[in-house]
Amino acid sequence: MEETNKLILIGNGFDLAHGLKTSYKDYLDWYLSKAFQQSISNNKYNDSLIEIDNIFIGMNIHYTTLPKTMEEVLNFFKGNSPQKIKYNSPFFQSIINSLKSKNWVDIEYYYYKQLKQYFFSETSYNNKIKMVRELNNQFNCIINELSEYIKYVNSTIKDVSPLEIKQGSKNLSIAFERAKKGQEIKFLNFNYTETLVAKKYAKEDDIIYIHGRAADLINNPIIFGYGDESDPVYQNIEDSGENIYLEHIKSFGYFQTENYHKVLNYIDSAPFTAFIVGHSCGLSDRILLNEIFEHPNCKAIEIFFYETKSGTNNFRDITFEISRHFKPNNKNMMRRKVGHKNIKNIIPQNPNV
Repeated sequence: MEETNKLILIGNGFDLAHGLKTSYKDYLDWYLSKAFQQSISNNKYNDSLIEIDNIFIGMNIHYTTLPKTMEEVLNFFKGNSPQKIKYNSPFFQSIINSLKSKNWVDIEYYYYKQLKQYFFSETSYNNKIKMVRELNNQFNCIINELSEYIKYVNSTIKDVSPLEIKQGSKNLSIAFERAKKGQEIKFLNFNYTETLVAKKYAKEDDIIYIHGRAADLINNPIIFGYGDESDPVYQNIEDSGENIYLEHIKSFGYFQTENYHKVLNYIDSAPFTAFIVGHSCGLSDRILLNEIFEHPNCKAIEIFFYETKSGTNNFRDITFEISRHFKPNNKNMMRRKVGHKNIKNIIPQNPNV
């Protein structure tokens, strides 16, 4: 088989495999515990998402242990707690409720879902615009807090070990060794973290931080939003002529840096194989993933997957997601490109995960 360039798509599963706290649940644990602690220090916490009040003003409150998780924080507000929480954002409250009931949430998806509900709501034009403006402000608050959280995560990378790739994933090891030798390879990093550089998996010049970089927000701002422009509703939103609906659509975030064009230049330059490493390939990245997967130079898609201690894995789920990025008349192309399940493609997990 002819050797091709490699485009390695790095997703959040890669950071999680190291034991880094980068899930949405981890982020919300941090945010709510931080808000709770500030409400104790200042007798109040207030932002676009929540408000926490000390109902006994002037009382000096001391806790032997402070809550560290979302569940612990919310439990403090039950009963006769001197603190009370109020949600300033129904959108954020729906995120919390989803996390409580399912133990999982996709914040970007929930944003787009709420945006569509407001778009179709049977209310006045002025009220719609007001609701969307408030939603965007709340989403901006989430992004700002996320940026701060990722900076904290970056400070913990030194405490985790590199993955035992040579023992756990032969094919991934070959690709990473190729990067160290300076051969043609690009890491398309969907994460905001510094893991690839800090653990010496890749050189700076070989990494494209497609969604921004928490360590360099001025030159590479965070892109957080939704990217499925093939949704039939999206065209209606765009045709409405109201720019406020487009503020957090990823395509417009891509124009803020040269990263997207770096990807295009790379995939246009020569045949390549796409490696999926820790990326769920969900719909929030559909516009970019479709561009990559259906590109004539994309000769193969190789999936690296996570396996639990009980032996289950997420290979099949990733194939389901990948299929959604191929147009209906290109499913034959998908079957030709996506490689079979390979035990040499299991992403190793650090022992503490």
